Parts: sequence; structure tokens; C-alpha cells
Amino acid sequence: MRLKTRASLLALLPMLAPSSTAYALTPLEVACEEARLGRLVHRMATDGPSVNLFVWSAGIDRYSGLGVYPSFAGLIRRDWQMGFDLLLERERDLLNPRRSLLPQAVLARKDLLTTPFHSPEEEVRIDVSLELAPRVVDPTQPTQGLLINSQYSSTPTGSASGASRSLAAENLFELCSTDAPSAFDLQVFEILSRTLRITDALKQPFPGPGQERYKTVFFRDVEPLTYRAKVFSYLVTCDPQCGYGESSFQFRLRFTIDAAGKLASGRIETLPWCRDSVPPCTELLTPSVAVIVAPPIFAGHEQQTEAQFRSGAFLNVISEANSDENILTDDVPWPELLRGTAWDRPIGVSP
Repeated sequence: MRLKTRASLLALLPMLAPSSTAYALTPLEVACEEARLGRLVHRMATDGPSVNLFVWSAGIDRYSGLGVYPSFAGLIRRDWQMGFDLLLERERDLLNPRRSLLPQAVLARKDLLTTPFHSPEEEVRIDVSLELAPRVVDPTQPTQGLLINSQYSSTPTGSASGASRSLAAENLFELCSTDAPSAFDLQVFEILSRTLRITDALKQPFPGPGQERYKTVFFRDVEPLTYRAKVFSYLVTCDPQCGYGESSFQFRLRFTIDAAGKLASGRIETLPWCRDSVPPCTELLTPSVAVIVAPPIFAGHEQQTEAQFRSGAFLNVISEANSDENILTDDVPWPELLRGTAWDRPIGVSP
């Protein structure tokens, strides 16, 4: 059963794009960015079930991200969040001057974007790791990992750094486009990380336990004002031998803006299954997940009501591509979702 129905408004709205978002990317540039982000996030994981991990490019050799634990009691939602930055450096001096210069990674928590963790009886701790080992066997159990979490204590858990040739071997310094993410792009990525949630706890008709883990990368698509979210479902199974596996599904997000430069109505669309289409496409043949786009929430301090939940977009991506239960596209009422928040202003313009 669909949670809501809304007639599409996109045909009624002008595509008004500021000059900072008017450029287009080539399919090769987009595919390069998708692959590079995929190689990076393959090395990343969160500790424990139910966490959403979002990662996006913030400039040359710079990335930003948000780890989120969304909790659902029916359609009542709460969030715990941890923001972080990742800086890659192609060559870095080491303590030992006799060693050759090595690529380095610095993973650092953003305290102002993090719900503090103090007590396990009252709060949820979010852990994020980056594997630096030459070969990634299981990123959920890194052997040469950088580890940070949301715990505020005397233990230094807010930043970690390390050097490894694997950063260069994975071609993580590849420059896919001469156009760095614009202020508009970065604000869209930030908004998506605060509003998009992936969980099996809301899928229809049979909700799951909400224990699956997902990591998502955001990047620009070929057309202006169009972006993609590539979601990796990942887990470790022991049937009969233990092993790590991940598979992806993708969404395209189309935006429009109004005459004031604010986000107007948009749309989220599931990409076709790869067996029926050529890339970009959805690899995961039997997904079982719900995707929501809901108003941003003050993480750790407030809960989102059922009415707020229903005001957003909802996708139900399950089983086969032709399942009657699938909801593969929906409109996103950005003005309603962002009203009264810090993003209720022209996108890409500082407040």
C-alpha cells in the first residue's frame, strides 16, 4: 500500500538554474566520479547495525560525510548523527625522514555536526572506519583502519590519521572533472544527508527489523540540477564460511529552483535494474528496502511526527523490478520539508 500519493508538479515549474549550476558533465566524467567514490566507500564502514553512512566529494582530495542512526517507532523517527571530514594528501612527510613520502589520510569528526555520546543507557554511539590495508577483506573489521566515533571522553576518538600506498593504488587521487563541486552542489549534498534515510524497517507490506547497514555516495549527474545517490547494502554472512559482501542500487534526484533561488519541487527516481538496462543502473536484483526523504531533524533532541514523515517522499524498492509493491518514483516537496530550517534560503548562497 502506498503511504501517500502526490501528482507530479515538475512539468509546471520552470527550470531556473543559477550560473554556478548551469554547467553539464559528460557521461565519462560522471562515471569516473561514481567509480572513485565507490572505491573509497568500499573501504569504509560503520560499527553496528542500522546506521546510514553518507559520503560526498567536498573538493579536490577532500570529502565530507555523515553517519546517521535513524530510529523508527512506527512512523515516529529519531536521529543520532556524526559529521566528519576526510582529507587525502598525495605525499606527506613522516616522522622518520629516511622513509619515502607516502599518501596520507586524515579522518576527523565535526563536533558541531555530531550528537554527543556520553552514556550507552541513553544515547547511540556512531562509529566510522576507513581501511588503509592494501587489500580490503572486510571493511567492517579493518586490519589497518582509521577509526572515529561520536564518544566524547578522554579517549581521543575524534580524529585519526595514517599513511598507506593503497590510497594511490586505488587511484583515489584521480581528477574526474576540472569543475570542483560548487557551493550549490555542496549544499545539496548536505541537505540530502539530512533528509534521505534508507531502512528496511519501513518497507511495505512487511517491515523488517531495521538492522541492515547502508552506505551512500552523492555525486552530480550529467544534466544540471540532477544528482545521483548510489546506495551500497553491505553485510557479513557466515553460511557456511564467513565473508563480506555488498551490492548497490541507485536513485536519481532532479531539482528545480524558484525565482528566489530556493529549492522548488523535485523528484526521486529509482534507476532501472542492470539486467534490463545499461549503466548507470541498479545492481541489486532483490532489494528489500524503503527510502524516505523527510524534513531535517535536530538529532538527539527531537522526534519527527507521523505527519512530518508523510509530508515527504517515500520509495518502496523490494523484490523483483515488476513487483506490484514497488514504489520507484515520487515527488519531493522541498519547500515544505525545508521550511523554517537553515536551508530555507537560496541554495548556494551564504546566510
